[in-house]
Amino acid sequence: MSKLQKRRSCASTTTTGKASMAPRIPQGYLGNLTEAQEAKLRALWAIGLKFIEIHEADEEATSRAKTLEEKYVPPAKKSKSMPRGQCATHDKYPALVEELLSLLPTDERNLEKLARQAVEALDHWTPHMYRLIVTNVVKHEHPDALALRFLRACNWDLIQATKMMGKTIYWRTMEAAVDDDIMRKGEGGACEDEMNSQGLTRTLGADFMKQARWGKSYIHGTDREGRPVTHIRVRLHRSADQTTQSLERYTVFLLELNRLSLRCPVEMGTVLLDLSGFSLANLDLKPLKFLLKCVEENYPESVALIIIHNAPFGARTLYRFIRFWLDKGLVSKIKFTYGKKGLQRWIAPNQIIRELGGDEDWAYDYEEPRPNENAKMSNTATRDCLMEERRAMALQFEELTREWVMSAQLSEKAREVSARRDGLVEELAENYWELDPYVRARSVYDRQGYFQGAGGVEWYSRKLEDESVVSLEKASSSAAGASSEGYESSMYDSD
Repeated sequence: MSKLQKRRSCASTTTTGKASMAPRIPQGYLGNLTEAQEAKLRALWAIGLKFIEIHEADEEATSRAKTLEEKYVPPAKKSKSMPRGQCATHDKYPALVEELLSLLPTDERNLEKLARQAVEALDHWTPHMYRLIVTNVVKHEHPDALALRFLRACNWDLIQATKMMGKTIYWRTMEAAVDDDIMRKGEGGACEDEMNSQGLTRTLGADFMKQARWGKSYIHGTDREGRPVTHIRVRLHRSADQTTQSLERYTVFLLELNRLSLRCPVEMGTVLLDLSGFSLANLDLKPLKFLLKCVEENYPESVALIIIHNAPFGARTLYRFIRFWLDKGLVSKIKFTYGKKGLQRWIAPNQIIRELGGDEDWAYDYEEPRPNENAKMSNTATRDCLMEERRAMALQFEELTREWVMSAQLSEKAREVSARRDGLVEELAENYWELDPYVRARSVYDRQGYFQGAGGVEWYSRKLEDESVVSLEKASSSAAGASSEGYESSMYDSD
């Protein structure tokens, strides 16, 4: 176990208001991998690094400037006219199959077949996309933690994880423009568009701000496992109140903020779907379907629990139909609760807000963007300097990862390289928090002091510290009894 992994396994996190007691890292997560799981992780990196290496050896491919499409649009997005079964990456780099044979897990039954499938999976990638993983996608997260999300989501299928990860990075970069548009504009940009723009731009800005001001969905607090809770108050939703595009933008915005609220060893959040006061006027499955599809495809392994609270009569019947278009893994995370007693199985009473019958004296109160709160985003010189540092560290990470995967697994050399690699990841995290105010517009969570950058996330006042520790101890002691209950009691909790 590396130095960083040991730190992850014993450190508590400020996201719980210092209430967590060194949560145990589940198997399959960074810090607790079996030998076979680590082999899959190493192979996932090895495939990408070999792809970069063979691409850069092609002088014609690297000697001229690239268009945006050449950099970030993979063959799979261009290959509609290609014959079925043809692989653009294999056609361009026919020797790649042989190159990959020595890098794949040796316990595979047919290595050559796996290598061919890996090359086909690379049709969903470009070398520039691989480099975005460290510079743009991971933020403060360990790149291995991100890679493991895709491996777990694909049940450790190396080929499917490679494809899925490529599709996600393409979506973030070219389709949703998550970093370059949604997070860069944020609430301040939407407010500016609402006041000073015209047409669709003004509509999108106004609709975005409605979501923020009304508190239809927001992040607050943690559950008993220290996971941040995203509250969705369905009674505030009317489909005519906003365009579908603005609703989807705000959903992605909130998913990204949820990612920023995670601190190791907590890697997932909880969604609380509050159906209190629900009426037929609130019935609109499109937003829910988009949220679940987005989580499943682009934010895998980011949601540990979906609580459907105070569902009205008929909701269970509707759920039986809805679950057929959900991934089985996501279905297993859905729990129904009723009343305070049902909810407190998952969230401690002093961390349930008064609106839901709990003891926490807190209510959502939106604070408007402040003048010049995003002034640092105009300082492009500092931003570019920090980004250049990040790119340099990303190249170092690439070289260390190459050295790591080429070293014999579990060897002393591999452990030594892994330790240096983890140390570099800590520097990358520090760099991100320096860079953050230059590339991401401030949110209500920054303005109200919940997000504290490298200092963590503080949802609760420190006076709740001792109470939270006691409630967590009680929760862990009652968990064993709860796990022995039947299907109905595990799915539905009530007074």
